[in-house]
Amino acid sequence: MTNSQDPHELTTEDQAHYKALAAGEHLPAETDLSRLASLGLVDDDPYDAGSHIATDPRAAIQRLLEAEHAQLTASLERLAAIPVLEGLAPSYEHSRRFDHMGSEFLPTPSLMNDRIGTITGKAAVELLAAQPALPADRDPAIRKLGNDRSLAALERGATLRLLYRSTAAADRSTQAYVAALIEAGGEVRAMTGRFPRMIIVDQKSLFVDDHVTRRPDAHSGWHVADRSSVMWARNVFDIYWENAMPWAQAVAVADEVVLTDRQMDILEQLHAGESQDSAGRRLGISDRLVNRGLAEARERLGLRSTFQLMIWYGRWLERTSQQWAGNGTSGVCRSA
Repeated sequence: MTNSQDPHELTTEDQAHYKALAAGEHLPAETDLSRLASLGLVDDDPYDAGSHIATDPRAAIQRLLEAEHAQLTASLERLAAIPVLEGLAPSYEHSRRFDHMGSEFLPTPSLMNDRIGTITGKAAVELLAAQPALPADRDPAIRKLGNDRSLAALERGATLRLLYRSTAAADRSTQAYVAALIEAGGEVRAMTGRFPRMIIVDQKSLFVDDHVTRRPDAHSGWHVADRSSVMWARNVFDIYWENAMPWAQAVAVADEVVLTDRQMDILEQLHAGESQDSAGRRLGISDRLVNRGLAEARERLGLRSTFQLMIWYGRWLERTSQQWAGNGTSGVCRSA
């Protein structure tokens, strides 16, 4: 017979043993009475050593009821804490800490903007932002939101450094906004060529575009809080910053350039040895847009072939590189 571990479950044999003891019978010494004893249904016979007598089962019932009542009371007390814990949930959502996560995928623009707003709204030490999108390609509401966040960070005493494409220097609204930032104590620079969009807050949080799912139409992004990744990105930002030109200089030469950023990006890829097909893939644009960009560049410069266009680009690159090297900066400015 298997010895049950639950004292509440008496076997048919246990019940037979109890009834025999209650009737005054003597059971062999080797009889297993452990389950009866655990419930207090048997006791040692005070007049016959080694024998047992039956006790009143109503006392055992009372003890079981009291024990179960105590457990139920404890369970109800624990369950009563659930509404209190649920009441704390909204507070957690509003003041959530992200310090201990590696990264989090934010699949929609609203989630991305809300998270950026939450983190940049607490920037107290440093706010770095690299914005490669052209002013015309950005949502005006999002632009204004970013502008307000930057000014608010400066008011809190944080250091602010913003990096734009050189084309943005020709945009009047961007010029006005940057002037206000610089007056408030911010630093702004511009550079040519491609660079990744990023926002770095207090050397703890990094926001980047979605390079994992690679769905450009989703406008998704990632919030990275892994410290090593954040500091690596900050180092990348510093490299771009050192190779960028002061904003005032970018504005001064904005009217002297001849091609758009997209056209120059295409030429930059071709100059690096990429084919037209691979240049389009690297830039995330279609073959049609590559061909149109090259055609418009040839027309703007009065050239007849892409070969002539590449000769022009090589000479232009050498000339402008020498010009910026003489001014103590690197990079060249392009038109809108």
